[in-house]
Amino acid sequence: MKASRVVSQARILLKDPAGVRWTDAELIGWLNGGQLQIVAVRPDAKATLVDLALVDGVEQSIPATGTRLLDVVRNVGGRAVTLISRDHLNAFDPDWYSGAKAAAVKHYTFDDSAPKLFEVYPPAQAGIKVRALIAVLPKDCGALTDDIDLDDIYEGPLIDWVCYRAWFKDGDATADASRSASALNAFSQALGIKTQSDQATRPARK
Repeated sequence: MKASRVVSQARILLKDPAGVRWTDAELIGWLNGGQLQIVAVRPDAKATLVDLALVDGVEQSIPATGTRLLDVVRNVGGRAVTLISRDHLNAFDPDWYSGAKAAAVKHYTFDDSAPKLFEVYPPAQAGIKVRALIAVLPKDCGALTDDIDLDDIYEGPLIDWVCYRAWFKDGDATADASRSASALNAFSQALGIKTQSDQATRPARK
């Protein structure tokens, strides 16, 4: 999906087809902001599989290009890795942080308050790799001809976000303030409804 598709659809709602009130550069900038906002709310919108080289020991982190860890799937070329709570590990082996380093990990722990960090058990030997699913930042669009770095299903929310920001700029007028609030509400509702739909239709054991 090209940036021009979202911008042109937004212009219809903004009643500015000729670009008199808002420039293409403004609308593209808000489109880029909308991509970031979508990934902030729905990190899975930019989920990417990567091979992470681990550092020596327990404490690990994702690359700087990532926004949060979503899953650690397996050792590269080896066994699966499962999520386990830190409390369970502490109860099972209080000294696990200082245990012998291994060439493969069995479990990982994760804390939502530190989304870019995780811990592995047993402690890793430096350089071993795990296949991980991480959320990354979308690429900005610099022109109308650029591809939007999100799936096409996010077209509607992106249009709503662009309109929200455009009307918010003119928010001194009561009508524009009301339109801006409605567009932001539509954006939020669309993402919330998608979350509910994904949860209802995700694969599950029968």
